Amino acid sequence: MRACGRKTGWRRMLDSGDSQPEKVRVLANSLEKLRTHGGLTADRLRADRTGVSSPLLSLAATRRYANVHELDLPDAAVALVCDCVRDDLYDSQRIVADAVLGLGVLGQPLTDAGIEAHVTRALYELALGRRRETLLSHWHPLHAALSVAPIPAPSDRYLRGTTELAVLRELAYQLARRDIYSVGAKNVVRTDTGPASDNSARGRVVVVGGAVMDATFRTKQLPAPETSTEALGFSLSPGGKGLMQAVASARLGLHTSLVAAVATDRFGDAIVDYLEREHVDTSLLKRVPNADTPFTGVFQQQLGDSIAVNWRNEKQIRLESRDVFDRREELAGSDVLLVTFEVPRDTLEDTVALAHDRSDDRPIVIVTPGQPYTDDEVSADTLAQIDYLVAHAWELEPFARHSAFDPDSVARTLLAFGVKTLCLLVTGGCNAYSRPMRDVLRVAAPPAIYKESSVARDAFCAALAAQLIDNESKFSEDVARWATAAMSCAASDFPRRNSLPTRRRINDLLEASQL
Repeated sequence: MRACGRKTGWRRMLDSGDSQPEKVRVLANSLEKLRTHGGLTADRLRADRTGVSSPLLSLAATRRYANVHELDLPDAAVALVCDCVRDDLYDSQRIVADAVLGLGVLGQPLTDAGIEAHVTRALYELALGRRRETLLSHWHPLHAALSVAPIPAPSDRYLRGTTELAVLRELAYQLARRDIYSVGAKNVVRTDTGPASDNSARGRVVVVGGAVMDATFRTKQLPAPETSTEALGFSLSPGGKGLMQAVASARLGLHTSLVAAVATDRFGDAIVDYLEREHVDTSLLKRVPNADTPFTGVFQQQLGDSIAVNWRNEKQIRLESRDVFDRREELAGSDVLLVTFEVPRDTLEDTVALAHDRSDDRPIVIVTPGQPYTDDEVSADTLAQIDYLVAHAWELEPFARHSAFDPDSVARTLLAFGVKTLCLLVTGGCNAYSRPMRDVLRVAAPPAIYKESSVARDAFCAALAAQLIDNESKFSEDVARWATAAMSCAASDFPRRNSLPTRRRINDLLEASQL
């Protein structure tokens, strides 16, 4: 379900009735009772003597969250619900769930967006009636502050009897889904592999690429020319291959910095805030004043297929070679350098060259060729400096030159130019071509419900970096399998707002796929 209208957006949970799994029904009933009085708080869960909170406290995901963070179950349960509201609900759903449960998840974003303090205080009052009153009386300003297109404001009666129930059932569904997929808490990794702010992290990764805002429309099908169709949902969130690879690396416990050009407008500030929440170092960003943040329009279908339209605003937002040169010490000191074609071609070539300044102890260079350059080809010298090229088949067409396009033939051409390893991502896995050219290493991905997601390749690149660091730069079938499993995790968890996996999530999937 993705909320988009009062009579349509809530329908999946409202109409499912007895077909809902028992766990979802029990969790939804618990949440409905916990919305009353002061809402969902750890103190209330501790004081519960009626068993109302037991479905939430007994979730395996809650127990994992508690173990990872060394929390007691009530604190872990509240934190897990907050994560779920923040990351797995959409648009009006998040706003309604946050208010009726009194969580305060959106308190700071609303304040930062200019909502007056007395309004945010009232939105999280102890009395449920006061929270509802504030929600309804400020329905449109709250949505506007979060850049969410609002559905029509419901009446008080409809909010109580229909909207809230639908939202809480969707929240219960997402909590149960986390249990099924052994995720625990989405933004959490194990304490021995978690994000670190010092040199104790597993490895040092620098990403050079793009950071944009994604405007994502979720739809059943794309409209035919000169027609329109209704979207199932809409979200506005930070994106870009560089940004997502940085977040994916940080999720895997790597000390990660992003080198990208970011505007100083409100969308640029939102990008920086998001990176910092995800434990990505933002000190190497280039902030560009008086510029507009680039946008990508994404049309995402139900099984993960998507198409995108990029507006890079290259005249204003542009990472130049001198910007990377100014950060050369950080690049040279990294274990892995991830670079995307989102930066100008000259910048990419100079960045890759900088990584080779220290021939004795240089970083591993992983390059993502999306979108392929239209103005010119990457030089042969640059290709010879790439350790891993991670590509989709269609992105290799510019390298076919004037011959008929055949991925295997192009792969051999790239290896002849000096690329050490080509990881060709295909439906259901990865084909790895390495020098010296022998047999192709074909690694099948654990099965996923969804065909792909826009961040699947980003998860692969980050996981490849993590495994190469863990295995002293040695590429093997096990390394490829782990990276491919990370890609499968991102695809499997596609409906979430951000499906980039943790190490535990990847290991769980590999273990389950071998049973």
